Order: sequence, then C-alpha cells, then structure tokens
Amino acid sequence: MDRKLQHEKFKNWAKNYNFSLTDLFPTIGKTEICHIDLSKENTIVRTEAEFNNPTYFEGKLAEIQAENNKAIITGGYLEKRSLYTSDIYNAENSEAKRNIHLGVDFWLAAGTAVHAFLDGEIICAVHQKSHKGYGGFVILKHKLDDFIFYTLYGHLSEESLKKYSVGSKLKKGDKIGDLGNYDENGAWVPHLHFQVMLTLLDYKNDFPGVALESEIDFWKEICPNPNYLLKSDVLNNW
Repeated sequence: MDRKLQHEKFKNWAKNYNFSLTDLFPTIGKTEICHIDLSKENTIVRTEAEFNNPTYFEGKLAEIQAENNKAIITGGYLEKRSLYTSDIYNAENSEAKRNIHLGVDFWLAAGTAVHAFLDGEIICAVHQKSHKGYGGFVILKHKLDDFIFYTLYGHLSEESLKKYSVGSKLKKGDKIGDLGNYDENGAWVPHLHFQVMLTLLDYKNDFPGVALESEIDFWKEICPNPNYLLKSDVLNNW
C-alpha cells in the first residue's frame, strides 16, 4: 500500500479510536500528560554528561513530577536531539548522527507495568545488550479490517521477554512487560519508548527509534505521530 495512503488510514482510524493512557499504564492511575522538551534547545539536560548521568537526570524528572503529580512526563516525537552520541547512532557512509526521535517517551519508574492497548501479535521480543540500545523491546503487529500497523515498546526489563515468543497473541489489556532499570534497558533513565510503524521495511529484530534529519519526511510518513492516539493538546500533532 502507498505510504501516504497507509498514513491517512492510520490517522483516520486513530481519530475514532478511544485510547486512554490507562490502557497502556493501568497500574499508575494517571491520565494526564506533562510535556517536556529534550530537543537541542532544552533547559532540562543541557549537556551529554547531564543526560547520561542517571542521578542528575532522574533528579530533574523528580522535580518536574513533583509539580505535576497527576501527569505522566511525556514527549519526544520528531525532536531533534543532540544527546545521541553512541556509535550505534552513526549514519552509514556519513559522519552524521541519527538524531530525530521517532517515538514518544513516557518517563516512568523502573518496574512500571506496560499493557497492550489493542489486540496484537508479537513479532519481535529481544533484549539488546548494546550501550544506548533498546534493552528489552517488543514489537506488536495489529491487524485491522483493511490495514496493518505495528507498535514498538522499548526499554523493558529483560525478565519481560521471557514469557512471550514470536507469534504469541495478546489481547487488549494483557501485560506486555515492565520498564527496565538502567543496567538492563540500554543504560537509560527508566522510560518507555513507544513508537508506531506502518511498515517494518526490511528490519528483523530491530527498528530505528531515531533517524537522520535529512530523511525526516520519509520517516514521519512510516512512523506516524503517536499523538494521533493520545490526542493530547500539549503534544505536537504533525
């Protein structure tokens, strides 16, 4: 199916789908969003050292959470970030870094349960051990009447992956897994990287979570804004 048509089908479907944050995080009792900006212009973590210091970054998140105790700290779609310095973000045949974030981050504590918001089939359940990779991550395939799309759940615990295998079917409300801690989630402050994909291209057991700025028009077509589902006024809606 043509990428633009697929994108429009997903957007129209999501417009009429009744999604709630409690579908994704039913155990924490929060339905509001507090948006934070981690783009190059942000004032929360201004340097690579601050971003990669879990004590510092978690402290900043705790300050924000204390002021917004009913909300989930969220953000990231198509943000241009200067924080991706690991070699895994190197572009092929170029000195450029992949730095455009293709998903939404939910900054929540390690151990937070993540549940399926829609029926799906597990097509990938892998624990990446690479520094600044996904750690534990799962990709679900969602088959609707006239199109298919996928959702990615990154930075889960290693234990989360043990009860599922490729081909396992999940019903809406089933638990996918728990958020991993720093030592098992790719060396990140705990959070969920949530991403929507309309195709997996040729990827097996992986999928980019960030892209080159020069390719942004291509990637935003096949990785539509998760805010089509969230319908939050405080998040951008490309």
